[in-house]
Amino acid sequence: MQEMHIYVSGVVQGVGFRAVVKRHALLSEIKGYVRNLSDGRVEICAQGKRDQIDTFIHTVRLNPGRGVISHIEAKSAPLQESFSTFEVL
Repeated sequence: MQEMHIYVSGVVQGVGFRAVVKRHALLSEIKGYVRNLSDGRVEICAQGKRDQIDTFIHTVRLNPGRGVISHIEAKSAPLQESFSTFEVL
């Protein structure tokens, strides 16, 4: 099990992007959360197997719903807490 924190820039707030991310996470069997940040970005905490997380990030990039992604930054993180679901915060 791995954890990645993914920071997404662009038009990603106020367009239903977090709901789209949750749908992709559920289909990819990813656990964690997605939340808006005060600087206009969206943070995704994704937990799962590395190949699942890679597929999830690829899917979010290709299918952002009404969002427009200008940049994605992904960072590995130590597994702090094990999530049992994927939530929109």
